[in-house]
Amino acid sequence: MKRVAVTRPERFLPAAVEFLKSKGLEAVPVPMMEMVPRKNGAIDSFIERLAAGQVDVIMLTSQNGLRFLLERLGGDVEHFLGLLNGVEVLAIGPKTKKALEEYCIWAKSMPSTYSSEGIVKEFSFPKKHVEVLRSDHGNPVLIEGLEAGGAIVTETILYDIVPLDGKEQEELVKEALSGRIDAFTFTSTMTAKSLLMRAEAMGVLSELKAAINAKKVAVIGNPTAEFLKDNGIHVDVVPEKFTFEDMIDALAKVL
Repeated sequence: MKRVAVTRPERFLPAAVEFLKSKGLEAVPVPMMEMVPRKNGAIDSFIERLAAGQVDVIMLTSQNGLRFLLERLGGDVEHFLGLLNGVEVLAIGPKTKKALEEYCIWAKSMPSTYSSEGIVKEFSFPKKHVEVLRSDHGNPVLIEGLEAGGAIVTETILYDIVPLDGKEQEELVKEALSGRIDAFTFTSTMTAKSLLMRAEAMGVLSELKAAINAKKVAVIGNPTAEFLKDNGIHVDVVPEKFTFEDMIDALAKVL
């Protein structure tokens, strides 16, 4: 059975392990990053703008962002839902759309390519006030593209993406160097960057790159692929639809 490194955040690993198992693959699950909610008042400011009727469009770029937003709102969720009347909601992909629908928030729009590039290519909101809710590592293409299309954009950071560098991550580097992993998957630039940072701290960055290049590499998103290529690592798979399941399906075909 082929062994596949999965570097997603901890909360997604159990489902990832089961999905790989259903494809006849063995997961090597090690989180390379964690998501930490922002507590700087930015969400309160966003709600104030929403309540004042200063928001025409809301963009959520991940289901994680929705989760952190709702956790921060707590008992005010119903109030928030009421403020969405007359506001267009755009989800970046089907998982975010599904998460929204669980709270009876109906995303009117979703790009055919689940990415910032997809949104900019397919949508423009001239003279509309657009709120972008996302992480601190969001692709700058989104803000730049929306503004180029005439939108008035406000970005609210809901959570920070933080690399992990403990014993578990060190063991993943060692296992990669042993050659016992057949493929590496990265769902974001930070998961890849974090692994390389850990290897560099251990003094084995060149060796890790060589070990990865001897195997298959699958990623979600062009920014992740470009980051790896810029760091001397080849990429075998970038799925057309940027979901974990599509990435694994595509990877299975080349293993």
